[in-house]
Amino acid sequence: KAVVSTQSGHYGRGSPLGQYCVLAGLNNISFDGVLEFWDIGGDAPTLMNEASHFMVTNITWDPTGRYVCSSNTYGGHSVENGYNMWNFQGSKVFEASLEGFIQFQWRPRPPSLLKEIHTKEIKKNMKSYTRDFEIKDKLSQSKASKELIEKRRAVYDEFMTYRRKKEKDLEVLKLQYSELRTEVVDEEYVEETVEFFMKEEVEPASKE
Repeated sequence: KAVVSTQSGHYGRGSPLGQYCVLAGLNNISFDGVLEFWDIGGDAPTLMNEASHFMVTNITWDPTGRYVCSSNTYGGHSVENGYNMWNFQGSKVFEASLEGFIQFQWRPRPPSLLKEIHTKEIKKNMKSYTRDFEIKDKLSQSKASKELIEKRRAVYDEFMTYRRKKEKDLEVLKLQYSELRTEVVDEEYVEETVEFFMKEEVEPASKE
């Protein structure tokens, strides 16, 4: 049995799979928002990380024990409502502010259809599975990029076909307009002379 000694949190919530737990200061003026992430699976408890969530009111683990949610609900406080998502080691992975936020619940997960021996085998070979999935992901991304390029090319070709058609239509219209203008219109120029009256003043020469 692990005994955790701390002066920061007065509320504890353990992972559904064991080994990890979070100690928090809920609705506590002295330790308001303090979060401590502990590994209690070894011979002695180990503090993995310390964090904080101001005015936190609830701590909720997900069914897998990989993530934990700290939330500040409207029932506890009327301000700073929302939730933060953490991994089991205490690193924040998501944050959301929601005015009037009431409750956070994880989606329930049904029991695994795999037997325990199969689950252990998967965990043992997780690295090899990860490499295979990464290769498949890259192939999927490459395929998606190729499909996007082909789609853009098709749109471009369609536009250029439409443009060439309209250019031909324009040339036909120009030819029709030129045929309709059978008469040559001579432009007449009218010459006008504009005179301005200039006032002339004569000043007598000064006598020296």
